[in-house]
Amino acid sequence: MTAISVWDELVIEPSTRFSLTDQSGTPLDERNTVFRAANLLAEMASKPLKISVTLKKSIPTQAGLGGGSSDGAGMLLALKRIWGLRWSWRKLVPLAARIGADVPFFLVPTGAAIIEGIGDVLTPITLPNFWLVLAKPCADMPTQEAFDLWDAHPIHVKTDPNALVKALWRRERKTIKRLVVNAFENVIAARIPDVTELKQRLMAAGAVAAAMSGSGTTVFGIFFDRETAKRALETVKPVAAWSQLARTVRQSIVIQSGERK
Repeated sequence: MTAISVWDELVIEPSTRFSLTDQSGTPLDERNTVFRAANLLAEMASKPLKISVTLKKSIPTQAGLGGGSSDGAGMLLALKRIWGLRWSWRKLVPLAARIGADVPFFLVPTGAAIIEGIGDVLTPITLPNFWLVLAKPCADMPTQEAFDLWDAHPIHVKTDPNALVKALWRRERKTIKRLVVNAFENVIAARIPDVTELKQRLMAAGAVAAAMSGSGTTVFGIFFDRETAKRALETVKPVAAWSQLARTVRQSIVIQSGERK
């Protein structure tokens, strides 16, 4: 897994009590990862939770991009700084795993990792810089429904994350294309054909490799140069409900303190 330059934003301010709203002011409850993260860490650290939080979403939901997971991890790291907790990121992993399987990844300081277990066994790695085109079809796929579909028709794929990391550094196109696979992809594409259409458009536009992200439905294409990626973005826009140019980053969560400008 790697962090990329697509962000949600949490605005955190002092308050007499805890509150969480979206950017329209609508309250969010315990179904939200930020809500659960704040309350779990407050309980674990025995700290009073006196903040107001506004969640500004840019990452689409049900997109397989880990938006909700990154929000939960962002809350943990922000409170760690606010409360001056001298805890390593690894100490937060068991707590993060209680919030969601992908939350621990966003604590990794290198912005990339090989993930095993149920998301709680993490080996930090460093990836080279490359560009991605993200394209989400109009259709959504709830995570639980995606797993139910896979359980009904399980597909196992062969890949090697360590070999993929080496191939990305060496820019070995054939190896990258062979190793970038997703066991969910065919199952979801059978239900949502636009997944295949977007993948084909990205490959035809010069992607080194393309696949569906996570449990879907967003498809990503990998590019080594920005100009090719920009042209590829234009080819998927007619089919996509949402699309964006992105790049790999070395830090999943960025915390900025002080007055907002």
